[in-house]
Amino acid sequence: MSPSDWPTHRSHPAPGPGETTILVVDDKEENRALIQAMFDGPEYRVLEAADGTTGLALAQRERLDCILLDLNMPGLTGFEVLERLEADPRTREVPVIILTASDERLETMERSLRGGAVDYLTKPISPMRVAIRVRGAIERRRLLQEVQDLRASFTSMLVHDLRSPLTVITAYLDMLHQPAVGSLTEAQQRYLGKMSQAVTRMLRLIGEILDLSKLEAGKLSVSPEPMDVVGTVTEAAERFKPGAVHNRVTLEVRSPGTPVRVSADPSRLDQVVTNLLSNALKFTPEGGTIRVEVAETGDEVEVAVHDSGPGIPPDEQVLLFEKFSQTSSGKSVQGGSGLGLVICRHLVEAHGGRIWVESEPGHGTRFAFRLPRNGPRQTASATDRSMVNPRISASR
Repeated sequence: MSPSDWPTHRSHPAPGPGETTILVVDDKEENRALIQAMFDGPEYRVLEAADGTTGLALAQRERLDCILLDLNMPGLTGFEVLERLEADPRTREVPVIILTASDERLETMERSLRGGAVDYLTKPISPMRVAIRVRGAIERRRLLQEVQDLRASFTSMLVHDLRSPLTVITAYLDMLHQPAVGSLTEAQQRYLGKMSQAVTRMLRLIGEILDLSKLEAGKLSVSPEPMDVVGTVTEAAERFKPGAVHNRVTLEVRSPGTPVRVSADPSRLDQVVTNLLSNALKFTPEGGTIRVEVAETGDEVEVAVHDSGPGIPPDEQVLLFEKFSQTSSGKSVQGGSGLGLVICRHLVEAHGGRIWVESEPGHGTRFAFRLPRNGPRQTASATDRSMVNPRISASR
């Protein structure tokens, strides 16, 4: 069979039930045709792209099971395509197998694997090796998803079992405050208050664990709709005013005089802003200042929360956005779960946005995130891993 006889299947119909979709990104038509011929059964659907730009567009639009990516192409190189695939929450979980020339140096292969590729193949392509590597990559991804689903199911069950007795405790604590129970001494009221605070913190932690589990499993969706960012930020700040007054901290909001419209999930955006403000209030000392800013930046909207806290050393910034991580400055203040801003990262990414930190010891910290005005290109579910931008993604 000559290359001219190989089936091309360049049209892109929707995948059928149980169909495996493979994307081949290679500027050589004979290589694409060869791979088409390898996977010409009814259980496979092979898409072709002759350049990196087209490949990225297909990867963002289609539900893919595997990508075969050539390194040496005109325009966007394979490394550049791989970097963009890794940076995009919609594509970063798709296994990528690199296609390289047989004379490529070992450093090139190592760079591919460090960049996010799961495997590589050298040319000329062996049909048997391609089939084995592709099926292996797809099976590894399937097993990983199965593990994530099991973990999410277990976490959900555990959270339910933990939340139920805490709800009962909360109800009885509320009853103890009722007049029918009788008057309480000042010490008793203080003890009950501390118990209520502890239960509230525990319930919040349980909620964060459940949210993070759903986010990592891709089970927590965002539902964008037209909304006013200024209104959401202002309402969130108002909820923190009593706490700021109690801590003798100045809290102010700076925004344009008119509504700032964006397509986002109102409840999830409120969750992000709330976590950022909670974090800032926790780390801002008495007499300090927290400033929230809303700004329009072209086709994006930026929200930033500044605090006059102790700042974050550069060596600790690289640990931020990791689960249960805390900065050394957190040792002297009320500690948190270390999950709040991890959740922020996932939710911002699910909106097609990015979040980062700017901080210097002794000069406070600025957390900021940007969202595209028109929302994510498709209804997104939050996924794992950070999108580092523009300095360093962070949480504390």
